[in-house]
Amino acid sequence: MQEPRAFCRAVMHEYERQWSRATGHGVRHPLRLKMERLQSWCDQTCSATEFEARLLESHESDDVGAELLADELLPLWRAVRAGGALPFQQE
Repeated sequence: MQEPRAFCRAVMHEYERQWSRATGHGVRHPLRLKMERLQSWCDQTCSATEFEARLLESHESDDVGAELLADELLPLWRAVRAGGALPFQQE
């Protein structure tokens, strides 16, 4: 799963699972912010190097949704690139 779109879709699936189990969250809940940003990333095509650069840039962003997402995804992406699995896919 070292392709950015597949990675984004797998994480989105996990976020959707979390969201469906949550109740009472508002539209501006951090999980919803991350889902909105991730959806736009799922729709974009880029190389693994470009995706990591996007994560690094977003990590320093003033956009709260982008920063929250990058803070969570950067270590996951690096683990996947190193041959590991996403924690929620390990059984």
